[in-house]
Amino acid sequence: MNAEATILKVPYYTRIGASFFDKLSALIIFSVLSGLFFLSDDHRFGLVFLREGIIGLSLLTVLYFLIAKKQEMDKADWYILILTALSFIMPPIFAYLHFHQPLPLGLLEERRTLLYLTYFLGILYLSNKKYSEDDFSLILKSLFYLGLLWSIANAYGIIPRNAGFSFSVHAEQFGEGFLYADARYETRFMEGGFLLSLYPYFLLARGQFKKAIIPVIFLIFYMAFINQTRGIALAIVLNFVFISFLRHRVEKNNISLALLMPTVFTLGYFAYFLYAYSIGKGVFFYDDYRNLEMNLFMREIFNNMFLPHGAVSLQFNGGFFSIYGINAYISDVGLVGLLFKYGLLVIPFAIIYVMLIMFLNKKYNNTFSIIMLALMLTKFITLPFGDFLGRGIEEFAVLMILVRLQGDTYANKYIARVRRRWTSRPSNAFDEANANA
Repeated sequence: MNAEATILKVPYYTRIGASFFDKLSALIIFSVLSGLFFLSDDHRFGLVFLREGIIGLSLLTVLYFLIAKKQEMDKADWYILILTALSFIMPPIFAYLHFHQPLPLGLLEERRTLLYLTYFLGILYLSNKKYSEDDFSLILKSLFYLGLLWSIANAYGIIPRNAGFSFSVHAEQFGEGFLYADARYETRFMEGGFLLSLYPYFLLARGQFKKAIIPVIFLIFYMAFINQTRGIALAIVLNFVFISFLRHRVEKNNISLALLMPTVFTLGYFAYFLYAYSIGKGVFFYDDYRNLEMNLFMREIFNNMFLPHGAVSLQFNGGFFSIYGINAYISDVGLVGLLFKYGLLVIPFAIIYVMLIMFLNKKYNNTFSIIMLALMLTKFITLPFGDFLGRGIEEFAVLMILVRLQGDTYANKYIARVRRRWTSRPSNAFDEANANA
């Protein structure tokens, strides 16, 4: 494999703007790949089978690259393929061995993992196009307001809600007069909220704080009245903090930070969970139900010597309820759920995940690599509350595409500054001012 080869041949940062058609193409592709129009978890919002259609196209695209462009694939491309293959295939196998769940149901349960491959689909259509910083800003701004309008239209019934799905395991939700136990339940499952935070992230990473005020205000209203999920709100705040910090370190690869924080937080959380489980005390940041799930999964983890269990689909006898007597959800308890699902395999999975982001951050030192690194750090800090391998896959794939489209925007500036330090003294004040710029 050619060390210099890569699927995406992008030039360094250029001020030449993209055509209207190229910007429109990017807008359409990112809006679709982001999951904005995907069917929601409760089946009430979004387009039926759009997700599965995109997955099918992505698989065909991967097959095309493996046949026609294999020599042009670099480390990042192989990392994402390995991560996708292992996290898609392994859980159904172990769910079959442990719970006798049929393999087709297990593969159906893990189909979202294949959304990592939408990266290849985006690269196929956008790799030959050139976008300036202003183009990226306009595209993300358009996506922001598109996502906001789509969410408002869905949340307030302007777009009719889906009804009557024969495959839904929550058929009661589609009946007349159904009352929600949680007032947030009705709109919190809508997809594509990532687009509403990506534009503020971009502006913050570029230091355009005044320009970010209005989008941030809209984002706050979206979180308060539509999404209403405290965990996501916390993640957004942490992302803002990390982006503000990392944008001042663009001349460094942040390798030590990328390695240290995931390791420290993962080991720290596991030590605390182990302590809480061993003394029979609840985790202080979990409610009673999550503590019940945590203790259940911890017991199974130790009883089976950290072997993977996979995940049980709700389509299989009602899910975990038929096995353990409670509706347990792996993503509810983050790290413990990952250890239950993947066992010790979660360690190499996490290493591949981190190495992929580090590789992109090193090779394409730009605005989107900063955002990607910030999101990774946030995912490990909030590890008790989410599945970093199974949630946010769409945003991960979209960011990978954006990182490569933007190219290396900071390295040239850094090299130029280093070289100027070794040049002779400027001959006049104007040159001196330019040298110190």
